[in-house]
Amino acid sequence: MARVYVVHYAEVALKGKNRPEFVRTLRRNLYRALSGMQPQVTLSEGRLLVSADGPDEKIERSISSTFGVAWFSPASIVERDLPKIRSSVLQLAREAAGSTFKVEARRSDKSFPMKSQEIAADLGGAVVEQTGKRVDLSHPEVVFHVDVTRSNAIVYSRKQGGPGGLPVGTAGRVMVLFSGGIDSPVAAWLTMKRGCVPVYVHFYLAPSPLATFESKVPRLVKALSSYGGKSTMVLVPFAEYQLATSGEEGGLEPSLFRRFMRMTCEALAPWFGASAIVTGDSLSQAASQTLWNIGAFDRGSSLPILRPLLTFDKEEIIGMARRISTYDLSLEEYKDCCAIITRHPRTRVKAEEVSDAVARLGLEKLVWRVVEGATLVTYNPSADELKSTPLSDAMAKSRAGVVARPPPLQD
Repeated sequence: MARVYVVHYAEVALKGKNRPEFVRTLRRNLYRALSGMQPQVTLSEGRLLVSADGPDEKIERSISSTFGVAWFSPASIVERDLPKIRSSVLQLAREAAGSTFKVEARRSDKSFPMKSQEIAADLGGAVVEQTGKRVDLSHPEVVFHVDVTRSNAIVYSRKQGGPGGLPVGTAGRVMVLFSGGIDSPVAAWLTMKRGCVPVYVHFYLAPSPLATFESKVPRLVKALSSYGGKSTMVLVPFAEYQLATSGEEGGLEPSLFRRFMRMTCEALAPWFGASAIVTGDSLSQAASQTLWNIGAFDRGSSLPILRPLLTFDKEEIIGMARRISTYDLSLEEYKDCCAIITRHPRTRVKAEEVSDAVARLGLEKLVWRVVEGATLVTYNPSADELKSTPLSDAMAKSRAGVVARPPPLQD
């Protein structure tokens, strides 16, 4: 039998005339999160009613991972009939732990013959009489909620927090520089919380992407997919970059490589319809993340650079990584691009030095060569299916009209 939940949003409600678009995306994302459980999602006077057929734990985990959800609760939908409402509340009261309670009733339809306070008083009296529980309006152990709408009454008690934020897909796509360390997965998660769809860009060291497929990197993407749905990742080889820059000054190398990564993201962004680049930078956490070196990274960028972790310290970032279940994965051993660093990086690189090196080494042309050798990886969480194809093949097919570009953000 399908389980029914009442789902409330918070920030979405503040979007004025744009609210319907946000609600439509939230509904779509709930359908996606509950795929395989015969979901139904209907809008009812500023709230969503979600029904799904499956284990309660699985349903609740899916709803609690959907950005835009402020809170949700298992609910009973009954007729606008006081005896039936009373019966539903009494059933909840008999099942609830604790000896004190409170009834909160809200009558959004003023044609219902009783006012909200009268409904609460009637139901509270019935609970006291039938269960022996005591009313406590200040610090109740359980609260029974009754929402009387134009079409029915919704009865619930056990509110559970959602992740908040905005529905993924309402703020466009972003290219996420994704190392596989602690910071970049958290940065991706925070941009998803603000409605962005991430396209993960990972630079790998090995001669082929095979070692990356067998590493923690795809598992991190899978973990993040529980929040964002289908995921896209681009694996970019950077061995040719290393050969091209092997004679450069060691202190400049981290900033030069970061500029190269940014330029690669800029080259990829139009095909994916991305409007910004996301990094896991935390101000002054590393030599490459000082204000001067951040300036060198940003100089000449055609896209905004988003840094959701900029003011967080490492312990705060680790706390978020634990909460979203990426921390342990991030600690697994893997030699990624961040492992190739100089022993004495400079903290005050001048942007002009980096720009001069880019021009002298012909890195703009090199960007397009590494893009040609990149691999496109997609992950579908509903089928637990990871697919890969040469990015050049996917682009060629797209240009020929054989396959579409990445799917649109809205239905």
